[in-house]
Amino acid sequence: MTELLTAEGYEQTKEKLHNLESRLAAIEKRDDLSPDHLASVLRSYKVMIREYLQEIKLYETKLKQQTPMTRT
Repeated sequence: MTELLTAEGYEQTKEKLHNLESRLAAIEKRDDLSPDHLASVLRSYKVMIREYLQEIKLYETKLKQQTPMTRT
């Protein structure tokens, strides 16, 4: 189990996610990599993106649970 993010870690993770997504888009456009190498790199990036998304989702869920729900 991963440790839950702090508010600062949450912002950093969102920034890292954005950077990874940008780099992934650039890598997908490359034609100088062998098919095997490209597939390996894409898998690796997608795993990292999935992990960042999971950490972000856990933090947001924790934050929602801590905020009292109000009805109007």
